[in-house]
Formats: sequence, C-alpha cells, structure tokens
Amino acid sequence: MKLDGICKINSVLGMEYQFGEFYIDRDYLVFDQNFSLGMKKRQTFPVAKLGNIALVRENEGILLTFKCDNIEFEINGNSHDDLREFRDLLQNKGMNNADLKKAENQKKVRYTTHHYHNFAKS
Repeated sequence: MKLDGICKINSVLGMEYQFGEFYIDRDYLVFDQNFSLGMKKRQTFPVAKLGNIALVRENEGILLTFKCDNIEFEINGNSHDDLREFRDLLQNKGMNNADLKKAENQKKVRYTTHHYHNFAKS
C-alpha cells in the first residue's frame, strides 16, 4: 500500500514540510520525496524502530503520527480508512492480517502433540 501526502517532519534541526509517498518494503518504511522534473529522494527507516504510532484528530482532519529515533512524522491529506490501514501495517511491523495469520499457523504446524509425544519418549 502506498500513501501519498504532505509530511511534517520534526527533528533536532527544525521542522520541515515534504511531499512524497510512503510505503513498506520488507522491513523498512520507505519515503520517496518527490521533486520537480521527476526527481526523487528516497529515505528508509527500519519498521522495528518506529514508535508512538497513532491517529490524531486535528481541526477538521486526521493525522497519522509516528516517530523514528529523533524524527517525528505527521502525514495528512488521505482518507481516514487509508490512514487507519497504514497505521495497522506500521503497528504490525509491515505485515498485514493475512501474513500474521499465516505466520501464526506456521508456528502451530511445526510442533504438534504428536511431536511432543515422540520427543518425550526419546
């Protein structure tokens, strides 16, 4: 899922507004900052380091806020459903619900009571 929008970035150096798109690629949150003439700047942030992930209601809109180390992000300009879905992806470390269920099922399949019984015998 790709999320377009204006991102307000707070860091030690100050505050900056950037336009671009966010998406998750493997274990990283990728921010492609769009410049004119088709040029882009790509920044990646490890999903495991993201914290303080929340949806915040401000004035008439809703913002998705999160933090990575000392950089704070605020994304707006998207529908509430898109922001909620992207928040869920960030909270689940880049995995959607189908991937989570698949991973849980893999854990369950690995060792059954039959395996435990055989291990106990030996």
